[in-house]
Amino acid sequence: MNTPIDKRPMRFQKRDATILQTIHDYGGVLAKRHIHDLFWRGKSERAMQNRLSKLQAGAYLDWPSLEQRKLHPIPEPVTWLGWRGAVHIASQHNLKVDPPKAINENQLRSLELTLRKKGLRWLREPRWSQLHHDLTVIDVRLKIEYDIKRKKDVLISQWINETDFRADYDRVTFTYKDRQGIVRQKKRGVIPDGYFCLVDQKRASQSLPSKVHFFLEVDMATHDTPSFGIEKVAAGAAYIHSKAFASRFGSNTGRWLIVTTGATRMKNLMAQTIERAGKDSGLFFFTTFTDLFFHHCFEDQMWSVCSSPDKQSLLPGKE
Repeated sequence: MNTPIDKRPMRFQKRDATILQTIHDYGGVLAKRHIHDLFWRGKSERAMQNRLSKLQAGAYLDWPSLEQRKLHPIPEPVTWLGWRGAVHIASQHNLKVDPPKAINENQLRSLELTLRKKGLRWLREPRWSQLHHDLTVIDVRLKIEYDIKRKKDVLISQWINETDFRADYDRVTFTYKDRQGIVRQKKRGVIPDGYFCLVDQKRASQSLPSKVHFFLEVDMATHDTPSFGIEKVAAGAAYIHSKAFASRFGSNTGRWLIVTTGATRMKNLMAQTIERAGKDSGLFFFTTFTDLFFHHCFEDQMWSVCSSPDKQSLLPGKE
């Protein structure tokens, strides 16, 4: 069944374009509270909702239908790019994409495939079973970005989302012992919840090593600890030492940041990390959501490392 295309003109604003780009940059879906904090902070939610409704009516944005709300666990109001929003993002990347001739499933799938072939991923709707996790990842990312803005001479030069890794991930081969103590070999694609690179501009100006690679894993305590040890720790350590890692990031140095639900869960994950990573357990830094959101996540000593009894900071010294 075709839905008529609304051809009524809409006065597209500069802020609208920024909202669409931000949704795309953060993986394709945002909670409405994220958009309010980023674009309408200090203003009423009604003002935001009025503008988002116009964008949704113009197919620049989309959000859950009545049927989707009945079928899927949706923890809070969210929005993602509609087909016109996806076409707009393509135009900003200088990609020529013809809009659909009619609004039906075949046409929208064709648009999605065309965009993907051109290297642009359009999330037509959220991963419903993962939505709570994905929104929490965005919360963590926003906190990291907020804190790094308060660090003099340090900036985030690149952020790669999980969705981008899924489209282009590296595979590693690693060994581990199963529950019977038998050594097994496994091959796995490494898909972190996020990656970011910090650059110390002062060191860069002095031609000194200035980049630090961080991989983010947001643990919602939905998997057992042995699975975490094999799928995340053993594979993650092997990845940092791999040729694929060096080819992609220019070195074999990096750290995994694990944010989890509480102290008990963190303790269990650290025990698995020692068992599965051994001497490489120092590559993994652990904290809880409470500590992350109530401390400066780079300056404060809030990260636990298996190789040390004391909590550490990611970057030295308050300025």
